[in-house]
Amino acid sequence: MEAQHLQVTSGLSFAEPEVDALLKHSVRTQLESLLTQKLTVEQRVQQLQQSFVDATTLVLSDTETQHQVLVKAFDAMYDQAVQSMALAGLSQALLTRQYVSASGLIMSPHNCKHTIKDVYRIKGYARGIDQAIQSKLKHVSSITVLYPACGPFAPLLLPLLSYYKDSQKFTGQQIQVILADVHPGAILALTQLVKDLQLDEYILCIEEVDATEYKPKESIDLLVLEAMQHGFTKEGQLSIAKHLVQFLKIDGWMIPQNISVRGMMVIGETEFNQQWKEVEYSHSLNTDTDAQRDRVELGELMSINKSTLLNMQELELQDGVKVIQASQVTLPVDVDDMDKRILAVYAHIDTFAQEGVGQYDSGITHPRPDMTFYIDTKPRDVEHTHFVANSGDTVQFYYQLTGLPGFVPVKV
Repeated sequence: MEAQHLQVTSGLSFAEPEVDALLKHSVRTQLESLLTQKLTVEQRVQQLQQSFVDATTLVLSDTETQHQVLVKAFDAMYDQAVQSMALAGLSQALLTRQYVSASGLIMSPHNCKHTIKDVYRIKGYARGIDQAIQSKLKHVSSITVLYPACGPFAPLLLPLLSYYKDSQKFTGQQIQVILADVHPGAILALTQLVKDLQLDEYILCIEEVDATEYKPKESIDLLVLEAMQHGFTKEGQLSIAKHLVQFLKIDGWMIPQNISVRGMMVIGETEFNQQWKEVEYSHSLNTDTDAQRDRVELGELMSINKSTLLNMQELELQDGVKVIQASQVTLPVDVDDMDKRILAVYAHIDTFAQEGVGQYDSGITHPRPDMTFYIDTKPRDVEHTHFVANSGDTVQFYYQLTGLPGFVPVKV
């Protein structure tokens, strides 16, 4: 099977594992862990399952858990998951293969495995998904959940399913999940992890498929999707969501229910350095009031939800490049230091009900500085990638779908 994957994708570039010291360290750490613990298969599987249950129990608790306690639990879950990955039989080529598809960056299993340690991303999603599932199952006997671009660990669902199984809250007869990813290495690791977690009863199928082309046979009750990077760039969240939203039932839900992508003009030193000097970790609860007050908000650039996705129109340019028209913004006037400010794009994610992932809660919601956007000043060496405007100008933002996604500003 692996040889077939390599043959089909031989036209794509591969990482050079022999010079990747980080990869070697990761593999060595995993193997040392397996050797030194000398656990039986049953003991290893039991520790894996318990780590997933423990982490999920903490995030679903209505009692606030200390940050360091959460970090410790998530680190344990990560350590157990990478042991499972080490047993999945990935070659170094599959482990490190990363490339840009037509709709965005396809991350390697090696690079995206750390997602399962992103505490507040998973917390915001897990609590939202749990409430959505409970709401659905009050009215129907079973639901079908689709989780595309799920990566090697499917971190938004597998810990939750482990918790359901352990607590007997919901069974596989009530919840059927389709896991899908385009990366063959992710599929191998995912299959091993599902087996080790003994979650087969919940898994309808595991599909190796491009999510922007996938056509599920089943009608979908919940579409769970997180294929994002900060500033809503690089990965194919919008293209995937735009394609798959059509397979939701009329009363089906997307998780997240809404993503609000916003722009602001900031003093880089204040926003990204000074406000974090006195806090333990970056989080929306730890932002500095003075730094927040110093921002010049531009407003919402784009809102992504079931309704906007169903009504979204693509504009095709030359060479097949596709874009979506986003918001139009009038740049504020009377900001004395505008020429010293940089554009930062950030997202606020509402997963379900009152749950979400706020600015700085996760890598995917960290504001992303755009060093090519200039207002009331000009770069020393003007390049074709630079955008130059003046206070009071009206700017139309577009969102590029093709290649590496991201916002493109155009003066009106």
